[in-house]
Amino acid sequence: MKRELSKRSQLILIAPALSLALIIPALDLVSGASASQPQYEQAYINGKAVTINAIEGSQLAAFLIASHHVLPVSAEKGSPLTSPATKTTVAQAGGISVVVGGLHSPRGLAFGPGDILYVAQAGDEDHAGSIIEIRNAISKNPVARTIVGNLATIGDEGEFVGVDGISVLGHGTNAGIYAIMALSPQGTGNQAFGNLFRIDSGGGAQNLANVGSYDFQWTSDHSYLWEEFPDANPYGVLALPDHIYVVDAGANTLNEVLADGSVQVLAYFPNENIRDAIPTCVAQGPDNALYIGTLALVDTFVFGPSAKVYRVDPSQANLSDPTATPMTLWAADLWPINGCTFGPDGSFYASQLFTNPNINDDFEHPMGDVVKIPFADPSTHTFLTGGALSFTGGIAVSPNGNVFVSDGTAFVPEGRVVRLASDR
Repeated sequence: MKRELSKRSQLILIAPALSLALIIPALDLVSGASASQPQYEQAYINGKAVTINAIEGSQLAAFLIASHHVLPVSAEKGSPLTSPATKTTVAQAGGISVVVGGLHSPRGLAFGPGDILYVAQAGDEDHAGSIIEIRNAISKNPVARTIVGNLATIGDEGEFVGVDGISVLGHGTNAGIYAIMALSPQGTGNQAFGNLFRIDSGGGAQNLANVGSYDFQWTSDHSYLWEEFPDANPYGVLALPDHIYVVDAGANTLNEVLADGSVQVLAYFPNENIRDAIPTCVAQGPDNALYIGTLALVDTFVFGPSAKVYRVDPSQANLSDPTATPMTLWAADLWPINGCTFGPDGSFYASQLFTNPNINDDFEHPMGDVVKIPFADPSTHTFLTGGALSFTGGIAVSPNGNVFVSDGTAFVPEGRVVRLASDR
């Protein structure tokens, strides 16, 4: 099977000894990497085998899913292309607790009913992808189990992609766990990649749409937007009662998956000075707009923190020309964002893949972190751990304000989910 690594995997070829001058040409090699990798035709849910591409309904223990509410607050909107100067602080040192360890490329996190935390694991060379649930994640005695397993994974050199994004919809006829597979069938030769699927409250699972396939074709039709098109790497998902949104880190788009399974592009995120934007996450703010975080990896290497958060009102999307969809640059000057969410206090939280300004010479110490941004003042950035984490992935905030983050999402033997002290 031909393997095409995602553009989000641009760190793959960067070793600690590489000089900055070698980074850019090295990255150009990523899209051409190929190697053999087993295909996974079967998956299992709670121990029962299913086929993700044509799943027949199976009865699992039903789970209730509760919606989360954020109190609305007011905030002034920034201009589309500028942001105020940022003020960065580091929170007072506090505890970091390991909730569950021994994970394999942990990515997206999302809370469901009863404060159950769901984790998307992309997998690695020895482990297939999976979705696990963690009960009692807020307590000192969490219990984890796999609810979906044997999902496709692909990658090399310590960085793998597979099931990367996860979101839980709390109530209604569409309640369930939503998960997005990375890449596309065109780029991998495997129909499992690019799929958005849902596990409903009755235990049934179904494919909703292959977002990766759609975006690969869309970027082929719009190849003038970026030199590496066609490409697709759906990475983050947000399920709301009436809408399902997906951000594609390869296509640089915000998508909506409609009830009939069709896909439409709502927005295209502008290229950075050197490379493309690489959107990785989407969250709904207290004002009901969408907030999208970007990786901006290479520009960060060259210019310093270059990741951004864009505000998009999906009702204003220009469907005929997504490049013209209005968007506001809400926050800037951030380290590469790999996951984002809003907490019950209305603040924006994002995992930063690394914050070490010397990472090119000190790859073993990425200094991953979580940044907290008040909704009313997006120029104020507070780092919650002072760079105490490894390469970070997904992030979730519990109803009582506890911050959870996937740590060791790549380039380490085993990952984990950690909980940050609630006073941060």
